[in-house]
Amino acid sequence: MAHHLFAVLVRATATVTTIDAHLAKPMRLAARTHPIDGYRLGGQVTGAWDPDYDPTADPNNWYPCQACGGTTLVHDTQCRACADAVEAGRRPGTVVPWSYTDWARYPGDIVALPRLLHPGWRFPPGRTPVAWVDLAGVVWLDTNEAALTRTDTGAVPPRLLAVFRDLLAGRRDPDPAAPPARRRPTPADWSAPWRHPRPRRPRVRFEPADWSVAVVDAHS
Repeated sequence: MAHHLFAVLVRATATVTTIDAHLAKPMRLAARTHPIDGYRLGGQVTGAWDPDYDPTADPNNWYPCQACGGTTLVHDTQCRACADAVEAGRRPGTVVPWSYTDWARYPGDIVALPRLLHPGWRFPPGRTPVAWVDLAGVVWLDTNEAALTRTDTGAVPPRLLAVFRDLLAGRRDPDPAAPPARRRPTPADWSAPWRHPRPRRPRVRFEPADWSVAVVDAHS
């Protein structure tokens, strides 16, 4: 099973509680161009864009040891299953699930888009996404080989920079459901009384602060 880090554009209102609803449409679109068995926020790349985050050090991922019931003792001897708890900085009698599927969702995996648009932004080395996904489509970023060979420096890929430019300039529409842009009337429209242009609501201007980017582990 191969895992891929996708950067998925979602509304800024997305939280770890509501993220599944925000990811449904763009990831359904992604599945049309790439065979995806499943996906989840974070997953194997939980905390990918936060070098200071360690899932095993997150108290939300500490569970009572089933071997000793959290007592640290089995038949009056130290429990081997959770013996490393204190040394690892965890509460006594706790363990960390070995599978990422049991890790708590990390809010830091939903990053405000303006952070990525900052000129100084760089991804942590080895954590550059292989694809950008929004409702306008999927853009493959030509970073897969660097990720496989561990030569990824974290520099924002040229194709992703182009996506950012297109979003800011209005050339890329991440929300096709928004009302279309207002058409400016021409002299010909006003010359014939029966051809008055139909009034239309203007398209809402793209505002980076209204969007976030989710770190998604897509596996195939």
